[in-house]
Parts: sequence; structure tokens; C-alpha cells
Amino acid sequence: MVKTYMTENRLRLVGKAWEIRAVLRTFAGSSGATLAQFLSANNAPAEAEDRTA
Repeated sequence: MVKTYMTENRLRLVGKAWEIRAVLRTFAGSSGATLAQFLSANNAPAEAEDRTA
């Protein structure tokens, strides 16, 4: 299980490497957005959120 912590300009993923890669691919989507583009488009609250890959 991957734990995802997002703030306005930071993303922290905690989990196994293959799980993190899968989550990053999901975040990028079909557009191939970079991490910086993803963070600027998704100004998420600073609360912790759990996701499963």
C-alpha cells in the first residue's frame, strides 16, 4: 500500500518502488504530465491521504 502526502508544492510517496512507479504513472495519465505540472494543477490540502496501487 502506498501512502501519499501532498502539499501545495510537494509530493511524498511512501511504499515499495514498483508501487510508487505505478502511482506516478497514474498521476501522469495519458498526457504524460511532469511532476511539476501535476503539482501546479492539483493544489491539494496538506492532509495525509492513503491510496492503494
